[in-house]
Amino acid sequence: MTDEKAATTDTESVEAQSLVRTERHIVRLTFWQTILSVIGVVIAVLALYAALTESAAVRQQTAAAVWPFVQLMIEDYDTGDAAGFSFAFTNVGVGPAKMRDVRIIIDGNIVRNWAELVASVDGDPGVGVNRNFISDRVLRPEETVDVFSTTDVELARKLFGAIGKPGTVLSFCYCSIFDECWLANSSEDLQAPKLVEACPDFGDETYLNEKTKPALKDAADDEVHASPMTDRRAGGRFWPTRAAT
Repeated sequence: MTDEKAATTDTESVEAQSLVRTERHIVRLTFWQTILSVIGVVIAVLALYAALTESAAVRQQTAAAVWPFVQLMIEDYDTGDAAGFSFAFTNVGVGPAKMRDVRIIIDGNIVRNWAELVASVDGDPGVGVNRNFISDRVLRPEETVDVFSTTDVELARKLFGAIGKPGTVLSFCYCSIFDECWLANSSEDLQAPKLVEACPDFGDETYLNEKTKPALKDAADDEVHASPMTDRRAGGRFWPTRAAT
């Protein structure tokens, strides 16, 4: 009887030791499985970060390859007997520019079309002018659009004098094909337009080359058009930059 109890005790002891060893193996396996799982998660996170970084770099490179940059150009000349004035938009970037709204304020007064532009400087409503639309237009790289020009001596001199006044401000906004948008304002630095989420809607203040006032006599005919000035002896220049007030 005593031998049977001893044998039973030895068997139970062996089983207990075997169970302990098994539990230890399980614990070790669980530990290494946890370590491998953590390493796998870290590798996955690093791979995701690398993919996102590469994707962002590709997007930046693609955006840079089609980056537009629209400049406002003022051209004028005055020889005493003859004078001319024009302002135009030029896309000097490497990608197309989607022009949005343009707002022109002459000496504190909103002008919504070329008739009001002439009237804002007390110009003769019957003088010859050339004009073209710019809002909601796409400018290809190196394209220039003359928005307004005249070779009338008196009007050219008045317009040139008006753009230097503190109350004269021209604002315009344009976007890339990826809908990255920039807002430029002549009261600030036109060479550093602000990146905006979307172009503002100037509403009734938007400059449009439409005949909303009594008809003016164009240089050629009544059709909306843009033709270069016959004499541009003065080189083009940028709109004068003034400190914001």
